[in-house]
Formats: sequence, C-alpha cells, structure tokens
Amino acid sequence: MKLINYTKIFFINFFLLYFLLYVLEIFINVKNDTLFKKTRLHYLNKDSKKDPDQKIYLNFGSYKLLDKNNDMLPLSGYENSKILLCMDEKNNPVYFISDKYGFNNQNLNGNENILLIGDSYVQGMCVQTKDNLNAQFKKFNLNTSSLGVGGNGPLLEFATFKEFNSDYKFNKLVLFLTIENDYYDLSKEKNNKILLNYLNSENFKQKLSSVKNRKKKVEILDNFFGKKTERLWNDFLSVYHFNLKQVGNLIEDLIKGKNKNHNEYLYLQNDEIDKLFIKIINKFIHSAKQKKFKFYIVFNSHAPNILYAQSPDEKRLKKLLYQKAIDIKSYLKTNEIKYFDYGDYLTKNYNRDNISLIFKKINKKWDHYTEKGNYIFTKEVVNLIR
Repeated sequence: MKLINYTKIFFINFFLLYFLLYVLEIFINVKNDTLFKKTRLHYLNKDSKKDPDQKIYLNFGSYKLLDKNNDMLPLSGYENSKILLCMDEKNNPVYFISDKYGFNNQNLNGNENILLIGDSYVQGMCVQTKDNLNAQFKKFNLNTSSLGVGGNGPLLEFATFKEFNSDYKFNKLVLFLTIENDYYDLSKEKNNKILLNYLNSENFKQKLSSVKNRKKKVEILDNFFGKKTERLWNDFLSVYHFNLKQVGNLIEDLIKGKNKNHNEYLYLQNDEIDKLFIKIINKFIHSAKQKKFKFYIVFNSHAPNILYAQSPDEKRLKKLLYQKAIDIKSYLKTNEIKYFDYGDYLTKNYNRDNISLIFKKINKKWDHYTEKGNYIFTKEVVNLIR
C-alpha cells in the first residue's frame, strides 16, 4: 500500500514539475517569437508527401563531420537535388536545387567567370534563390558560381576550392571572410587530418568528383542524417515545445554564464591560428599567380550587436575582431591584394536605427543580410572587381 502511495506521489510531482517547465517553455518561446513555429522537418515531411517522386534533402555542412573518423570528408551536400536550406524570417522554407557537385548553383551555362568562396552568406542563408549572391551578380551582368557552404571556415573553404576549382570556369576568385566566425571555425578545422592534407600536401585531393567517391559521399550523408526525415513525432514535439528545448538551452546558458571567464576568446588570442589563417590566404594568392586568375577578398560585416557594441563583453569581442581584420588587411596590402570591408561601409552609411534594412532578424536574433543588404553588398563587390 505504501509503495502505491509513493508511486502516486512521484507521478503527481513529476507531472507538476513538467507542467511548470512547460509553462516556462511557452513563456520563453513567446518572448523569442518562436511560439509554435514550424520546423525544417515539418516542411520536409509535408512537401515530400506532396511530391513523393521528388526526394527533398536537408542542407549539409561539412563542419558537422570534422570530429568523425571517416576516411572521406564530404565538402558539399546532395547533388542535383532539392535542398531545404533554412527557414526565413517569416518562417517560410528556403529551398535550392543543387548543382552536379552539391552546391547552390542553378542554370550553369559554362560562362561563369567569377567563382565565389565562403560560408553561409555565400551559400544563400537565408534568402530565396532569386535574392542570393549569384542572383544579385546577374543584376550587374556578371555570371558567378558559388562554392559557399554554411559553417565553413578558412580551411574548409580552401579545401573546397582546391577540390572543385577545376570543375568550374572562372577568371576571378572572390573569397568572402566572416571574421566573426572564421577564427573559431579554424580552431576546430585545424584538428582534422584530411583538411590539413589539403593545406600541407601540394597535390592532395580526395577526388570527390569521381563516380566511386560520389556514391561513397551519399552513403556518408545518408548515415549522418539517418532517419531524421521520418521522425514525425520529433517534429510534433518540437513545434509544440513538448521537448522543453528552450528550457534546456536556458539551463545550459546559465551553466556557461556561471563558468564564463576571460579565456572565452582564446581562439582570438592564439598565434598558431593567426599564422594558419595567413598561410591559407597565402595559398589562395599562390594559386592565383600560378593559374593566372584575379583574386579578391571581401570581409562580411559583423552582426549589428558587434558593429554597435554596448555591453562590456560585446565591446571586448569587437576590439579583438577588429584587430584580426587589421592584421589581415595589412598582409593583403603588402601582397597587393584588393579587398572590401562591408562592415566599414555600413558603419559609414548606416546606424543602429536603420541597420535592419541590411540585416534581418530571425527569432529576434540578428541573422544574415536582407535582400537589400545582399544587393548593396554585391554592388560594392562589383565596384571592387571592376
């Protein structure tokens, strides 16, 4: 009898605790403007049912496999496929049709004379295909191909260039740097043996374009995503917040905040990473001289919370990031490499009150450029290369 009572008390207290946590979960999502918003899995399942003959895949970032022991590292996602890239600020899905190597390029006609290398900004997060950088360059009568992949840092970008540059026709190369993320990304990438082989071995390539390795790549991607697209209950729990994800994130942030100290930005105070970054840029410069194409570097803008830093932590981060950019620019000037800094442009022409014309917010957090932000960005890059 006592055991029954204890069991009853346990379940009553468990449900009371869950109810209180769920109320907190709802409150957090209301505050973040994420209440009952649809997820990528929701649309993936929904649209797959509409057209069962067309397989739709989630977007893939190579950084997700850096700590795995695979003997191959895919540098792009599924090829010749419909890819669900992300959710935009209106909670609408953004899709693209990947090219034969898995990148966000459509209607390639063999006349693309500019190759774009970078991360999510170059891949097209999170704007419709008609508004991404490839589309913006076409407004200026310039044809481009993009090898951008979300989450890529400098070493992944160099590996991607080295692996695939011979598969695209170009006479100009534009490398887009996102200093806000690149040093952190590089601190992870430098531990991957395959990526280091790209950097240190002159003739190293994985030969990802071969028939055999393209099949192997699909196997690796399928294994990575697993049965994710079939987890309908997981999607339901996420949309209606029964998984208490935001509560979990809150607890994690509180723990991180408690353990936070001035060593948080050690990757921005590491000479090894600084030298590695410059070595990668130098590899691009060497390749440009060797293959006789023009090479440019473009600095993405820092997010508005860094551009207009207010808190002591944001100001400290801004100071560290700006110094990194100064160091790289000094190296570029020495080597007579032309560059453009979008952050400098925005600081001169915009302010905290109107920066939302350039940057969009998703779930009340600063995200990628708006359509207008992409257009102005492209216009200034065109001025650089012309």
